[in-house]
Amino acid sequence: MRKINKILISATAILSLLVISCENFLDPDLENRITYEDAINNPVFAEGWLLKAYKNLPTNYNFDIDVASDDAATNDVSSNIKVMNNGGWASNQNPLSQWSKAYEMNLYLNTLLENVDKVTWFPSSESKDALFRNRIKGEAHALRAWWNFVLLQNHSGKGSNGEYLGFPIVDHVIVAGENVELPRNTFKECVDFIIADCNIAISNLPARWEDQGDTEVDAVLGARNLNRISGLAAMVLKSRVALYAASPSYSASGSVTWQEAATYAAEVITANGGLNLSSSDVTFYDNFQSKEIFWSSTRISNKKDWEEANLPPSLFGKGETNPSQNFVDAFGMADGTPINESLSYNPNNPYNQRDPRLSKYVIYNNQIFSGKAIKTYVNSGIDGLNNLATSTVTGYYIKKFMDQNVKLDPSGSITGRDHFYTYARFTEALLNFAEAANEAVGPDNMVSGYSAKQIVNAIRQRGGINSTVYVDGISSKEDMRTLIRNERRIELSFEGFRFWDIRRWGLTDVMNQNVMGMRISEDQTTFTPFNVSPRIYSSYQIYGPIPLSETQKYPLIQNMGW
Repeated sequence: MRKINKILISATAILSLLVISCENFLDPDLENRITYEDAINNPVFAEGWLLKAYKNLPTNYNFDIDVASDDAATNDVSSNIKVMNNGGWASNQNPLSQWSKAYEMNLYLNTLLENVDKVTWFPSSESKDALFRNRIKGEAHALRAWWNFVLLQNHSGKGSNGEYLGFPIVDHVIVAGENVELPRNTFKECVDFIIADCNIAISNLPARWEDQGDTEVDAVLGARNLNRISGLAAMVLKSRVALYAASPSYSASGSVTWQEAATYAAEVITANGGLNLSSSDVTFYDNFQSKEIFWSSTRISNKKDWEEANLPPSLFGKGETNPSQNFVDAFGMADGTPINESLSYNPNNPYNQRDPRLSKYVIYNNQIFSGKAIKTYVNSGIDGLNNLATSTVTGYYIKKFMDQNVKLDPSGSITGRDHFYTYARFTEALLNFAEAANEAVGPDNMVSGYSAKQIVNAIRQRGGINSTVYVDGISSKEDMRTLIRNERRIELSFEGFRFWDIRRWGLTDVMNQNVMGMRISEDQTTFTPFNVSPRIYSSYQIYGPIPLSETQKYPLIQNMGW
């Protein structure tokens, strides 16, 4: 909380908004500071308050949060997530904490919102000035909602006083002499605050940043703003917040009903033109222009860091993120039947006739990647199970987000490809809807013109499962819940959802499941699942902690158990 009453703005950081990208910020000299009055009198400087909140958004998939779930393990022996997985998650040892950063970003956004009407954004055009003012207000509210959801996700929970608590809401710039020992607001108050910010953003932002053919309007609301948060992205965020609030771990807070959560998600589907899905969206990360994407980071050319960290050693990668057998088992058969219900599944030929998404997201034994067969069986070479420090520890390598055109051979031409990070996409909204609608009215009944079953069938068909027989045969809410959760696990894999999903569902048994791998015999005829690493979490760890350093400053209520 001590950062709330400080405002330090660097000239070069603020000036960088002259370009669309929020990536290239320079480090200023220590004495190169801009005064409050300078910022108010110069729209380029004033917009820097907004840019600061953009600049600190994640731009890189590091997959640590997935390694903290049952979806993956890592061969990185120095990973602090390994400590966390083995019972080392604590309020003073929390690699997932977002507390300080989120409050710092809120400071910049609150400063902008308090001063946005004092700035003349376009002196040459009153209409353009009004358009821009409304737009920047929308962005600021949307980003404040985004950062406050990060606080809610990482630090809310059932307090030691038995109440469902969120975070201390800071909706203005705290000035000298004002009380900074703010109590935690209730969980419901935080949810309401975030949703209110989302609603303001939605009313002020275009659904997508697209040119309309009007030069003046396009300069403010057109395609040049592609990497800014959009109206559709704010709608997805609203549905995400509602989904969390309605979930088992938070539902007793009385914040949002399943019906409301389904309605918010349905609004995204309708605003995006309905169920118009493309098979290319399964690998949306290969297409920066994909309509699946509502908001992403700037596309950066010639990047290879994801591949360097995660490709198999034969392709000169470090092989760090290894999908688990638990995750691989989540993929059913090509006809849509789960492997534990299928007569076609052969445990000694386990990758045959599987859900086509498996081969898109996971590198398994003998799969071709970058023109090379990756062999993971025992004694198969450097890609083989536990062969090197950089070999897989589960028998699998991650394929999702990896580009087969990246070349890392130091003796040849090292080549990168375009990389970008996606913050909001259509599939999340679809899955948010399916989950909430099923809980509210069951698998077949409609909410706002859509049913959970209809959405799940559409997602699976897009992924290459052509038969709807299995889904159509589901009649109970409980069976559909199991399927929807599994689809969410597959579709949103390695995007940072699984760890928090199993917690908002209250699945303490899943939190503590051992991560499994697959050991394949040297003659490749025997496939044996084995324990790779434990997961040791306490039941109270369905919620993350308030940082110990914050509770030591004043009597800030900690979450129960921490």
